[in-house]
Amino acid sequence: MRQSITSRNQTRMDRVREYEAPLHAFRAAVEADPFVPAAAARREHLERVVARVRARGREPRVCLYALSFRGHEPRHSLDALADYARCQSWQVGAEQSYTDHDGAVAPDLRPGWGLVRQQIRAGYADGVVVVTASVISTQLGEYRREIDWFGQHCGFVALVVPEAHRGRA
Repeated sequence: MRQSITSRNQTRMDRVREYEAPLHAFRAAVEADPFVPAAAARREHLERVVARVRARGREPRVCLYALSFRGHEPRHSLDALADYARCQSWQVGAEQSYTDHDGAVAPDLRPGWGLVRQQIRAGYADGVVVVTASVISTQLGEYRREIDWFGQHCGFVALVVPEAHRGRA
């Protein structure tokens, strides 16, 4: 009588896998960046709002937002944000720069961020420019809520340094 080739091959392959498994245990695994879906949503809102505004024959109006450290006005950050906005052909109003003190307070509880939201809600601005996502929040859930809020209110968040370039802590 003949044994089945299939059962012998499966048994042999199982033994090979068992033998090789420890060899692959130390293989580096690539982790997905949890900010990627939020980054995609942020970019989608930005592209949609900018296209809609330009289709109406005007350039987007933006607010600038930065955090101050130790009570110092973040003049360099605000200047960099204004330069970025000008490179994008976006309009920055004379009184459209907002700041808050650096701290662990959620973004929706910060007075300066609240004023940015009021400008978006009232239609005086189409978006906000910040340096990095961490200026809004270092917590993914808070950051995503803010991105979603801007999307619901037909606004956008523009980052000078996109999420993909964030360093891992």
